[in-house]
Amino acid sequence: MNVAWQQGNLRKFCQEKGIHVSAWSPLGAYGASWGSLAVMESPILKDIAIAKGKSVAQIALRWIFEQGATPIVKSFNKVRMKENLQIFDWKLSEVDLENVKKIPQFRAVLAREFISEDGPYKSLEDLWDGERSHCYSGGECLDPKTFEAHDTKQLFQYTVSM
Repeated sequence: MNVAWQQGNLRKFCQEKGIHVSAWSPLGAYGASWGSLAVMESPILKDIAIAKGKSVAQIALRWIFEQGATPIVKSFNKVRMKENLQIFDWKLSEVDLENVKKIPQFRAVLAREFISEDGPYKSLEDLWDGERSHCYSGGECLDPKTFEAHDTKQLFQYTVSM
């Protein structure tokens, strides 16, 4: 879970069942071969960070904390570790929270292999409980309404220019 894959349906289900959510890769696995730039390069998060005098990472981690989840952050950098802990004495505004909802959603895998006419998931929309995503870490981008493939660079440029 992170701001670029907010998983609203999953969080709602977990809340209803009393399950606590842990947010693995809360910064989008920035720098990992399977990761995404969608969190750390988000123009929306950058704007909020500048306005609050915080880092993009702090904004992303604070959002997770305010959703009632626990971010699982990995860092070996002592400065970043200290910075990651400095998210508890301030809050995101309602406007900030509304802007975070506008961040395009990116999923790590598409999981087409789970779609089958004979199985429980007949379509990607069934598999993902109606939650739609634009891009996947494998580089494939889809139209969120039709799940048709589009050029990755074109969608990423659109996302960054928002």
